[in-house]
Order: sequence, then structure tokens, then C-alpha cells
Amino acid sequence: MAEAVAPEFARFVADERLAGRFPAAPRPVAAGQVIDRAVVGAAQASELMRVAARRAAGLIRPSKRAEVVWVEGESELAIGLLELRLKLDAGLITVLIPVRCDQTGPAVVEVAFACGSSDQPAGLYAAAHRRPRGPELLVASWGDALVAFAWQCLLGLVTGIAGAVGKDQRGNVLVPVELTVTARGIQIVPMARHRFAGTCGLKPPAGGVER
Repeated sequence: MAEAVAPEFARFVADERLAGRFPAAPRPVAAGQVIDRAVVGAAQASELMRVAARRAAGLIRPSKRAEVVWVEGESELAIGLLELRLKLDAGLITVLIPVRCDQTGPAVVEVAFACGSSDQPAGLYAAAHRRPRGPELLVASWGDALVAFAWQCLLGLVTGIAGAVGKDQRGNVLVPVELTVTARGIQIVPMARHRFAGTCGLKPPAGGVER
């Protein structure tokens, strides 16, 4: 996992701390330790989601590009990056992706993910409705790709915020361990990841294959 945190996420966390909405930066965290949740308001979540979308599209460096174009054979689909946004409800995140193609013109495709709420906390798990809402021609041709793109953007958002919150004792950025959603915003619980080792002393299960 890349350890570099996008500057937009770092600035957001720094500004929230300066305003007193985030706790002070934690000291390096021990493996497996969680810290106070980070709350991202609905408007801020959409703004940072656009940062994640640009990175998911491969635009890591600053760029003024307003869209990217997907190509499959003779078909092309333009994805708008500047107006992509989130719609939040209790336990539900909907990614609204502006798109356009010659067959349908401009449209918005909605990809919904079910996740935890404050009343029913859940881990960082989301089940996408495999058929997003939008023009039938677009959904039939590009539905799976749009779901995958929306999921990549959402993961980029929550991992970016968790990584900007702090680091563990080995210098690795924190990772998200819990995600809950309300209409007012997204709550992310950061955690220090456990150490991975090339070998270990654990015995394989009976009948299992040792790796």
C-alpha cells in the first residue's frame, strides 16, 4: 500500500484540527490500535471524493482536466471529474458520476453502496447494487466498469482520510477499520495495521498445505 497521502487530504485534516473539529495529531500508534473517528461532512466528502476520482483515473499530479475518456473498441465514455459528488443517507452512500457519450448525451449514473450507520455500525464493507441507475444503454455497456470506478473512488476517499490522520510506530500511515454513514457525513475509524512477516511459526491446519 502506498504511503504517500494526497496533499488535499492532509490539508483537510490539518484544517479540521485547527478548527477544533478533529483531535490533535496522535502520537505514533501501536499495531492494531484504533483512534478517535474522523468525521467528514457531506459537502466536504463530495469535494474529497473528486480528489479520489482524479487519482483513481490516474491523475496523480495536479491537473486541470475536467474529464477522462474510457475507450472499449469503438465505444467511448467520458467521465466528468469536476461535478462528481456523493449523496449520503443513513447507512447508504450514492456516488453520482456525470458521464456523456454520443448515443445518450450528458447523463448522471448513480452507484449506491450499503454500509454501516451510527445505529448499526459495520466494518469497512460495502455491497454495491450491481446495476447502477442511469440510461439503459450506458448501464448495459458500462455498468460494471462504473461500479468498479465508484468503489475505487470510495476506497480512495476513506483510506486517504485515515492515512492523513496519523502514522503507526513504524512510520506507516493509518488505515480505515470502520466506516459509518449518516445524511450529515461519513465517520471513519483509523487503525494502525498489523505487521506482516515473510515467515511465521504458525502451523498449517490439519490436511492443509503449508505455504
